[in-house]
Amino acid sequence: MSNVYKLTEKLLSYNEEASNRLKVVKAKEQSADFYEEVKPYAETFFSLLDEWEKAVRKWILETKPKYVHFTQVDAATENLHNVILQSFHKDTRAKQFSKMYISNKYFLESILAEKEKGA
Repeated sequence: MSNVYKLTEKLLSYNEEASNRLKVVKAKEQSADFYEEVKPYAETFFSLLDEWEKAVRKWILETKPKYVHFTQVDAATENLHNVILQSFHKDTRAKQFSKMYISNKYFLESILAEKEKGA
């Protein structure tokens, strides 16, 4: 199940990158070009997100972690999807983005915490 942890670490990294990218985009006051930047990046990310979602669902069934549930996986998948896409747009609402970013970070870190417990 170390694959779940590796994928989770990658998603944490993408989540952090998205936060940093939004700061740059807002400072420039210019959204990224869809075909040049957004689409290629998103395709790579969505492939990883799909792989992670399948792996984490299987991991939940096998290890039955106490504080990680399927509904959280659904919410995190949607939030990660939105955070990545919104990070490229200058008109993204910072407060809403921040809430999703923090939620993603907390949930992904809770999965990694299960690794420390030996799940």
